[in-house]
Amino acid sequence: MVARRAEDCLTPQSTSMVFLHSMKAAPGTRLARSLERAADAERLLPLVGPFGEPIARLSGPAALVEEEGKDLPEGAAKAEAVAVRLRRRGVELSWGDPDVLPGASSYLEASRARGVSSVDIVRADPSLLTELQLGSFFNVYWPTRVVRRALCSTPDAILQSLRWATAVDAAFWAGARSAATADEWSRLTGSSYAVLTYHRLAGDRVPGQERLDVDPAMFRRQLRWLRRLGFRPLSSEELTRFHLDPSATLPRRSFALTADDGFRDAVAVMHSQLSAKPQLFVNTASVGGVAGFADDRPLASWDELRQLAAAGASIGSHARTHGRLAHSRRQLLDDELAGSLRELQAQVPAAVPVLAYPHGSHDEHVRTAAITAGYRAAFTTQVGRNGAGTDPYCLRRVSVKDWDGPLSVLWKTVTGEQVPSIWNRWAHRLRRAHLNARP
Repeated sequence: MVARRAEDCLTPQSTSMVFLHSMKAAPGTRLARSLERAADAERLLPLVGPFGEPIARLSGPAALVEEEGKDLPEGAAKAEAVAVRLRRRGVELSWGDPDVLPGASSYLEASRARGVSSVDIVRADPSLLTELQLGSFFNVYWPTRVVRRALCSTPDAILQSLRWATAVDAAFWAGARSAATADEWSRLTGSSYAVLTYHRLAGDRVPGQERLDVDPAMFRRQLRWLRRLGFRPLSSEELTRFHLDPSATLPRRSFALTADDGFRDAVAVMHSQLSAKPQLFVNTASVGGVAGFADDRPLASWDELRQLAAAGASIGSHARTHGRLAHSRRQLLDDELAGSLRELQAQVPAAVPVLAYPHGSHDEHVRTAAITAGYRAAFTTQVGRNGAGTDPYCLRRVSVKDWDGPLSVLWKTVTGEQVPSIWNRWAHRLRRAHLNARP
């Protein structure tokens, strides 16, 4: 549920609404202008995540607000935590008049206090992390993460001299760092992983499938480069445990390897790369058939999938069919998701309850259906790294291409993002020239 502005929802029922009052800088100040620009900047916005503005306080039915916050510690972030609980409960939320802070110094102090309080809140209720600002460290692109790391240890006196949104963000994370233990800070900002995704592993250069197919020799080289650089693959079990256990952390340089659709060529190649702990996602209604969306290329059979699972790979669901799930009716979602998981576990008893949304297509109804069906995690096609505060039902992935050389694969594994477009174009041209020069 997205909170609406108060003026949009003044109805006879509004007495049961809870109003969110955001924290604002004084209008016309340099800080206010900077915060407005930051709000419009491109970010990795999660489907279900933190509110778009810092919440200073709530107003509305006192009993309702008190009920949701009775077991939470007092502090500057309590209003945000109670708002998350109310949203989960289905209570209608609206934005009320903001609380305007008189100066930049007071705004920075309030941001730092919210960081400190957020750590206490998550200790009391770890389930809130994915929808609090404290869980948003990886909800930005890599340059902003670098700046956060650099500034969160900046002395308060220096931050107080700054008057822009970057300082406000740094003040929040500096507060969190001052309150968190070393293990908590490592989990919040240090433990993360990128997910690399593939489809076909044939290298047969079928026109129109250049972005879908990676030559097996190139695939093996890409994984070999990562091994040499000390990157550590995560299994499906390790990945889900990290998100379920509020005390879990990950080794540095962690990544996960996934492949969608269950092409026979990919299954065959994965047998030789079991040390990379591959996770394969299949459309259960098409197993053993052909992929109509890929020139009828053959898909692995149930026997082949069982053999791969027995060898140590993880087999998960890509829904029953390959259709887009967003905006689907509930009955169709139940068939596509719950039905697929039943078929998968009946055919491959060792299968994992993990989902990859076909085409990455999902919305709040699809996410809810995945949870109800019994999945423990689900992958999208949105780019970015995944941290402890990432919604496990909206995990990010980055696709790997046949023309991705060592630097491209390193970039994608470190950032979780696509390489710059000009870099990608040149790499593609060089790879194509190399292949065309072959006899």
